[in-house]
Amino acid sequence: MFFTLTIFILAYIAIASEKFPRHYVALLGAGLLIVFGILSPMEALSYINWETLGLLAGMFTLVSILQEAGFFTWLAMKSLKKVNYHPVALFVILIIFAAVMAMFMDSITVMLFLSALTLQLCRLLKLDPVPLVIAEVCAANTGGAATLVGDPPNVILGTTLGFNFADFITHTGPISAIAALLLLGMFYLTNRKSLMDAHDLLTDATITEIEALHNEPMHAHLTRVGLIGFLAAVILLVLHIPLSDLTGFHINAAMAALVPAGIALLVMKSVDRKKAVLKVDGESILFFAGLFVLIGGLEKIDIFKSMAQGLSEISTDNHSGLVMALHWIPGLASGIVDNVPLALAMSYVLKDLAAIPGMPALGLMVWSLALGVDIGGNLTPIGASANVVAYSFMERNHGSIGWKRWLVVAVPPTILAMLFASLSVMLKGHWGWY
Repeated sequence: MFFTLTIFILAYIAIASEKFPRHYVALLGAGLLIVFGILSPMEALSYINWETLGLLAGMFTLVSILQEAGFFTWLAMKSLKKVNYHPVALFVILIIFAAVMAMFMDSITVMLFLSALTLQLCRLLKLDPVPLVIAEVCAANTGGAATLVGDPPNVILGTTLGFNFADFITHTGPISAIAALLLLGMFYLTNRKSLMDAHDLLTDATITEIEALHNEPMHAHLTRVGLIGFLAAVILLVLHIPLSDLTGFHINAAMAALVPAGIALLVMKSVDRKKAVLKVDGESILFFAGLFVLIGGLEKIDIFKSMAQGLSEISTDNHSGLVMALHWIPGLASGIVDNVPLALAMSYVLKDLAAIPGMPALGLMVWSLALGVDIGGNLTPIGASANVVAYSFMERNHGSIGWKRWLVVAVPPTILAMLFASLSVMLKGHWGWY
C-alpha cells in the first residue's frame, strides 16, 4: 500500500508542478506500478476506461476539423460584428460564447482559440485581457458542467457510473446555465469601469484593424463536414441508449463520437485529413490513459472503499450532509489539484458508496460532485485543464499574471456559483428529482 501511495503522490506533485509534460508523468507512474508488480499488464488495461478515451478521441477529432476550417474564429467574429465591437457587449458575448461552446466540446479546445482571439481584440481596444480571459475560463468550466462532454470530469463520471448525455443536460444543465449567468453578472460588475473607459477609445479605424486580423475566409467544405459530424455525434450521444434498445445493437458514448469522426475523416482530402489529425490533442488522451492506471492502483489497495466506508459512517443519519460534502470538499480540493484525477478518484468512492445500503441516490451524489469539481476548478490556475491552457498562453504572449491576481479575480464569483449549485442540488434532493 505504501509504495502505491508514494508513486501516486509523487506523480501528482509532478503533474501539479507543471514542470514536466503531464502525460509523460502519468504514463511513467502507470509503468512503475506494472514494473514493480503492483498491477499486471492485463489489470492495468482493465482499469483504463476505453469508453472515455474513445469519446474524447472522437470529439477531439471533430473539433480539430472545425478548427482547421476556421469555423470558431469565424463564429466569434460574426458575434462581435453583431454588436459593433462595443467593449461591454464584447465582454458579455465572449463569456457567453465560452460557456455555450464548452457545453458541447471540451473546455480545453474552447480556451485554446478564445484566449488568442481575446488577447488580440483587447490589445486593439486598450483593454486589460487578464480579467476577461479568467472570466472566459470560469464560464467555460461552469458551462461545461451542463453536459457529458463539456468538462473532462463529466466524461469520467458519466462513462464510469453509467450516466449519459441526456442525464447530464437534464440535471446539471439548468443549474450550470444559471451559474454561468451569475458569473457573468459578477465579472461585469467588477470590470464595468474599465469596459466603459475602453469604449471611449473605440473608433472606426480600430474596428477596421480588428477585422483585418481575421479576414481569412472559412473553409466551406471542411466546415460542412465538421458540423455534420459534430451534430451527428451530439445527436447520437443524446439518443444512443434508446437507439441501442430499438436496434438491438449496443451503441456506447465512444461509438457515438468515433463513428461520425471516422466518417468525417474519410470524406476529407488527404492533406486536410493530415492537418486535422495532427491537431488532435493526443497528449490529453495519453494522460487520461496513464491516470486511469494510477487510480486503478489505488482502487486495488482499497483506498476508495475505505474512504466510502468512512463517509458512510459519519453521515448515516445525515444524507444532506453527505451530498454537500461531495460538493464542497472535492470542489474546493479541485482548486488545489487538477479536477480530472480528482473526479476519477471520486468516481470509485461514489461506486462504493452506492453499494452501501441507506446511502443517498447515486444520481444525486453524481450531480453534486460534478458541479462541485467543475465549478471549483475555477479557483486557481491549475484547477482544471482549461485554466492551465489559458494561463500558459497568457504568460507566454501577454506577461506574468500570478496566482494572487487569479485568486482575486476568480475566487469570489466561483464561490457564488458553487453556493448556487449546492442549494440547487439540495432542492433537487428535496423534490426527489435526480
